[in-house]
Amino acid sequence: MRTLALLLAAALPAFADEVDLTPRSRSAERPPKLILRGEAGSDFAPYGNVGACVSWLTDSAVEFEAGAGAGFPGLQLGFAVRRLFGERGGYFLTELAIAGNTRVNRGATDADRFANAAGTSSLWGSLGFGFEQRQDFFSFSLVGSLLSTFSNPTIRFAVHGGIGVGF
Repeated sequence: MRTLALLLAAALPAFADEVDLTPRSRSAERPPKLILRGEAGSDFAPYGNVGACVSWLTDSAVEFEAGAGAGFPGLQLGFAVRRLFGERGGYFLTELAIAGNTRVNRGATDADRFANAAGTSSLWGSLGFGFEQRQDFFSFSLVGSLLSTFSNPTIRFAVHGGIGVGF
């Protein structure tokens, strides 16, 4: 009887070493590849004050985004490349983006606006740093960036972020 009790006692810790290797448990570790995200941000946000973007994540943790939104006035279009650092869905990121507005020259000074330059479009580039949670079917991101318009080299600050669903 003692031998049976010793064998049972030795066998119990073996149950704790069980690991679920089914495809479902392994895929829960991988973030979704394609995200549709609603965005909001400041005047120089790449996807407008209110907009949306489509985000595609490669296997090498590089993310490509393209989106559009309302620039009040005008349409703001943007494209960004992000590099994600981290694992298990929570990532720090660096972002390189180019964006523009179809109606407002955001880089124009007040003197330029009086000289009838306000109707031209503007482009700007930005370098951003932030955080993204990309797990299961959910995505959340927040990015702060330094930017400069191509018509006026003054350094400005922008912030944008959003919530999305993955496919």
